[in-house]
Amino acid sequence: MRPIPLTTGHIPDAFALSSIADWNQPREDWRMLLGMPGACFGIEIEGKLVATATLICYGRALGLVGMVLTHPDYRRRGFARALVSHVMEHARTAGVNTLKLDATNEGLPLYESLGFRAEQQVERWKRASFDHTPADTAGPAAFPWKLDACGYDRRHLLERLSGIGEGTANAEAFALSRPGRLNRYLGPCVALNQTAARDVIEATLTRHPEDGWFWDLLAANRDAVALAQDLGFECVRRLTRMTWGPDIPSQDNRIYAIAGLELG
Repeated sequence: MRPIPLTTGHIPDAFALSSIADWNQPREDWRMLLGMPGACFGIEIEGKLVATATLICYGRALGLVGMVLTHPDYRRRGFARALVSHVMEHARTAGVNTLKLDATNEGLPLYESLGFRAEQQVERWKRASFDHTPADTAGPAAFPWKLDACGYDRRHLLERLSGIGEGTANAEAFALSRPGRLNRYLGPCVALNQTAARDVIEATLTRHPEDGWFWDLLAANRDAVALAQDLGFECVRRLTRMTWGPDIPSQDNRIYAIAGLELG
């Protein structure tokens, strides 16, 4: 079955797929993915969307593969392989040099067979709510985008995320958050040091004291891990960040929260 481009008309079925998988993306996240540079693809059976995969392109430097989903009734038919292969070919045609994705343990063999290699561990941390009230030392401000440490230009993404969520910044850090289907999502957060990161993260969390939270971070950033523990989060999921193509140097010690498993 040949992959087809997704449109806004597919959002209800795509949201249903990610909800069945118990993922956190609301409908608005699907709408954002469809509006980003790149492409979103799916497979339909008798008019029903049964599998998806997305690609966000950060110029020609990087393509981020995400939302690789198959309805439980249609698994083991090669749909994920067909979609990811299609995404890879689309990226190559567009001149994208490097691809990344965050893989579950179940997905590792597929991605390895397609030429992806393990780069590092990504962890999801969770807490039910946040009732601590810190000093009000950070607030909405002009975001210091120059602090972004990923090694590629993602300003378009950050502007889109700030449009659907809200942000906090000081001179040495910024953090964004947005609504989720299950919990509010913390990220991305980039900071020059742990103190600056704590400042903006605490300010972000306390704006929604009744909400539960998800926080995805790079396990190699031990300051981020220590901060998550100190703020009462617990690790609930581990994935492997995988790469295809040339490495992209980044300052992982400044990345305290990623933008999302499907966003990088």
